[in-house]
Amino acid sequence: MKDSKTEPVNIPEHPEMLWDKPRIKVAMVEDSSGFGEMLAACLEHQPEFEFQGEVRTVQDAVKRLPLWKPNIVLLDLGLPDGTGIDVLRALSPTMTQSSFIILTVFEDDATIREALSSGAVGYMLKRSGWRSIVEGVKLAAGGGSPLDAQIARRLLEVWRLRAPQEHQKFQDLPELTAKENELMRQMAATGDSVKHVSEAMGLTYATVRTYIRRIYVKLGVHNRSQAERKLLSLNQDRAQQTSELPPLAE
Repeated sequence: MKDSKTEPVNIPEHPEMLWDKPRIKVAMVEDSSGFGEMLAACLEHQPEFEFQGEVRTVQDAVKRLPLWKPNIVLLDLGLPDGTGIDVLRALSPTMTQSSFIILTVFEDDATIREALSSGAVGYMLKRSGWRSIVEGVKLAAGGGSPLDAQIARRLLEVWRLRAPQEHQKFQDLPELTAKENELMRQMAATGDSVKHVSEAMGLTYATVRTYIRRIYVKLGVHNRSQAERKLLSLNQDRAQQTSELPPLAE
């Protein structure tokens, strides 16, 4: 892990007095007291953050986090009574206003895939350094997905190989209009920003944002990654139901 001293973070004397906007509520699930204390101190001295507290087990996370209602949860994977994946599976379906960022030393592909598919919006390595972690929290709070640079590159390679096949799996949903289905296919296949999608579809930025809000309401989701997972899940369910239909009589 990088020595935190190599990446100093500016620490104002009274950070809360320098910020006149709603502060980002951050909680942490971390069993390493040394790392947790240093990161907590770093977050507490950033004016835009309100550090709510730290828990060290799956049991405590499942019990306390829903009460704290944090905007961001920094989640370690290796915990005494389970894993961060257990926390994700238990809480992400109901804590829809909270964004979970994995913060760990594990970087194998299988763990990364499992974490992201279980509801994490980001995946960062502890060795990234304090400044990168702080910026990752800010990114997630703004609706982004913080990823360690090496992990992002590996995910990009996987996406390049799978994107054409995955695009073919997305079928129109009766819950959505033709234009909404077209928009979801475009976003799922390319991963483009709203700006790029609006240009590709010949629509204004505001129109695309309106479509996206309608899609979220219809699918019962709150962000883009949830919408894409829901769309893929619905298509997989439909494919499964189709495969179970009895053959037509000859």
